[in-house]
Amino acid sequence: MLDTLYKISEQNIRETYLTGQIVYVPEVGEGKHLQLNKDGKLEYYRIKYETFHAKEGTEFFCAERLRIDLEKKFQATAAKLKKNPLDLKARQELETNLGSYLKFANAVQGKSQIVRNFLFFSLGKYMKGDQGIPVSPCEFTQKILEPITIATSGLTDADPKLAWAANIQIFTAYELGFTMAGYCK
Repeated sequence: MLDTLYKISEQNIRETYLTGQIVYVPEVGEGKHLQLNKDGKLEYYRIKYETFHAKEGTEFFCAERLRIDLEKKFQATAAKLKKNPLDLKARQELETNLGSYLKFANAVQGKSQIVRNFLFFSLGKYMKGDQGIPVSPCEFTQKILEPITIATSGLTDADPKLAWAANIQIFTAYELGFTMAGYCK
């Protein structure tokens, strides 16, 4: 697959890719971008088709793959902690998950908005209590400040702006709730 991408990037080919938009859903008061279906396949909340040059397409394809892997890690850790909230290994995974997300944010810095959209993730489904926790809530807002800045720089559409604003509220509530409960020192 990588050989094919390299060959394509050597040529000045334009390809159309299935992508997704970040949208704000007023009914639930949060933003949506992507989710994994029951088969572990990526689904976009609102599908959009984008035409990219080979280099942009390669960046998009790689970012999408990395984001899918991150989402799977978030869900796996959340499931472990839902089953056993005192599992120390799973708690260490929380920090690892956040560290991986922060590395991903640095990797997509300076890329196109469609690639930076992969920094968007929703904690809403985890906050509702039907799943465990995917990332460490301790000092979360401080750690996530740079990725939010990377993701939102240059945003012009109202929908993604509203979605990010709603998520920032969710992020701070996430950290605050765990801190007040004595989970964080």
